Amino acid sequence: MSATLHPPGLTAPLSDLPVLLALTATMLVTFLVIGQIADLQRLLHRRSVGRVGHDLVTVLSADDEAAGAAAERLVGVSPRILLPIVQRLAADLDGDADERLRMLVAVTGMSATIGRRIRSRRWRRRAQAAALCPLLPDGDPRRISLLRDPNAVVRARAAENLERADIVDALPHLLRLLDDPSDAVRFSAQHALLQGDGRIVPTIAEYLRRAEGPGVVWALEVAANLRDPRLAAVVERHARSDDPALRAMAARSLAPSTDGGNDLLADLLADLDADVRAMACAAASSTTGGEILAASIGRLLADRSWTVRQSAGRALGAMGATGAMVLRAHLTDTDPYARDMARRALDDVAARGGRSVMPAPIPADLDTWPGGIGRVA
Repeated sequence: MSATLHPPGLTAPLSDLPVLLALTATMLVTFLVIGQIADLQRLLHRRSVGRVGHDLVTVLSADDEAAGAAAERLVGVSPRILLPIVQRLAADLDGDADERLRMLVAVTGMSATIGRRIRSRRWRRRAQAAALCPLLPDGDPRRISLLRDPNAVVRARAAENLERADIVDALPHLLRLLDDPSDAVRFSAQHALLQGDGRIVPTIAEYLRRAEGPGVVWALEVAANLRDPRLAAVVERHARSDDPALRAMAARSLAPSTDGGNDLLADLLADLDADVRAMACAAASSTTGGEILAASIGRLLADRSWTVRQSAGRALGAMGATGAMVLRAHLTDTDPYARDMARRALDDVAARGGRSVMPAPIPADLDTWPGGIGRVA
């Protein structure tokens, strides 16, 4: 009875080797062909993207005849190629170029593609659509629809891509997002609100009047940016809150020139919380009229908190001659912290080459100066 010999290390008979070699060669050839096809597809894709990019630049910047011819070539381009390029361009365009791009979106049918992505079950596609929503026609409700998306990433992307013209229509949604569980969403909503103008003031005031959640702090920062007298009443309400975070942000929102603003800021300069005192110093120096509080701020040059001392020095340095006079008076203060911060603040003013810090007449009796100079005995 004959036996089939197997060389060591081989598990198949010698007669099967040609088949194995043929299969191996076939696999290698297949891999090579697939690789060549993939390389060719990538090359064609790059060339297609290059042509599309060139045509888009022509549409956005060339004369009407050349732009029209380029737009006709873009009509049949796959959205898979066109959308990513348009998305990259849209963020940096304004004026005529932005209008041309919007017209191109309407002509090529990309608006329907954007609409499908807004309704997609995949949150990544909806996030891409959020960046493309500003290209939809003005007044289209889909432009702000993703602010209500269940995914936090999509909500944040939708808020950060809002255009200034959409802020008023989106205002109720943006205020709701200030209380969102996601920090990214709250930040994006606040960033959008900071682009608003006086039209959003009544709604912001109503929100601050009734809201109690964490979004109040974010809304107060928006109020600080708006600095509208119509917000004074609600800001003063939060300036008397038991929450130091609210008092600090309300202090930032106060303007010394408003009715009652000086008295309230004077109270906040003596607040038990260091952050509130620091914010009050910054608010007093941010607008005209805060010089009357210079003496009170000067006392804070000896505060136990470095943040408060620094804020007081900067505030006095921004108050011109009045602030410089208070700073110079504290150069001989009995408190070393006050002397050090006064010198730092005066040096900063001199280094900036701003307002003069040359010695000015100081009353012989400092107590006769309005409010007292604020020396620490």
